[in-house]
Amino acid sequence: MSEEEFDLVYRLLDLDLLDCEERRSGKIDDLELEGAPGETTYVSAIVTGTGALPRRLPRRLQRLGKRVFGDRTERVPWSDVDKLEAAAIVLGKTAADLGLASGDRRLAGLFAKLGGN
Repeated sequence: MSEEEFDLVYRLLDLDLLDCEERRSGKIDDLELEGAPGETTYVSAIVTGTGALPRRLPRRLQRLGKRVFGDRTERVPWSDVDKLEAAAIVLGKTAADLGLASGDRRLAGLFAKLGGN
């Protein structure tokens, strides 16, 4: 394997996503690849969210996985990746701009109303 090649599953799946303000914005749950047979294959997008997890299961368990994990997913174009670090991918935009971690923002608002930090 050359220096330009690496195992995508081993290297990228489950890495933290950090937005441009270095706020945790999820994890890489799946990748979208593009490229035809005989052509270069490249990562076109990151998929994050609980809806990506059932796609990792055997086909016969995917429907059950959706019921257990839910089906919310967000897609981040690879062009929005700013840099690749050892333990995270830093994005070039805020989580809000990319539609990430919306559940976390809703919970933060709820905790603020309840008197949390």
